[in-house]
Amino acid sequence: MLRLPDPLRRAASAYIPRFSYVVDDLSLIPDQELRARAMTALATLAAACFKYARSEVDLVKRLGEWADYMRAVASAPHGLEALAQVVRYTLLVSEHVAPAEFAALLEREIGPEARETVMTIGEQLIQQGIERGKLEGERAFLLKLIRLRFGDVVDEQTGLRIARASSEQLETWGERILSAASLSELLGD
Repeated sequence: MLRLPDPLRRAASAYIPRFSYVVDDLSLIPDQELRARAMTALATLAAACFKYARSEVDLVKRLGEWADYMRAVASAPHGLEALAQVVRYTLLVSEHVAPAEFAALLEREIGPEARETVMTIGEQLIQQGIERGKLEGERAFLLKLIRLRFGDVVDEQTGLRIARASSEQLETWGERILSAASLSELLGD
C-alpha cells in the first residue's frame, strides 16, 4: 500500500503488516466433511447455503438434507432471527428457489413460525424488487424524454447523473421537463 524507498522499507519492515488469506472452496468439500467441521449449527448451515445456493437446481431438496441443522439453528436463542438471515441470503442469490417453496420446507421441518419468517422475508424482497424496478423505470423514462427534448447535448455524464438520482430528484426533473429551456436549467438544483 505504501511505496517506500528501499532503505526506509528495510528500517520499518518490523512495523509493516503482512497479510495472507486462505481460500476455502466449499464446492470441493464433501458434505460429510463440512458437517464434521467444528462450527456452530448456524455456521454449518450458512456454509451449506454458500455451497449450494447459487448453483443447485433442486435447492429445496438439497437443503432438506440439512434439516437437522435448520432445526438446531431455529431452537437456539434468537434462532429464528438467525435462520431468517440465512434464508434471506439464500433467496437473494438463488435463481432456483421461490420463497413459497423454501417456506414449505421450513414449515415441514421446523413448524409454522419458520414459514412466517420466510414469507415475511420473501415479501420484503419482492417489495424491494418492485421499488427498484419502479425507480429504474422512472430513470429510463426521464432519460428518454430528456433525449427527445434536448437531443445531442445529453452525454454519458447526464445518464450517470440520472442513474444515481433519488426518486424525489427524478420527480423534480420530471416536473421541469416541459418548461426548462436547456438541459442545465432542467438539471439545476
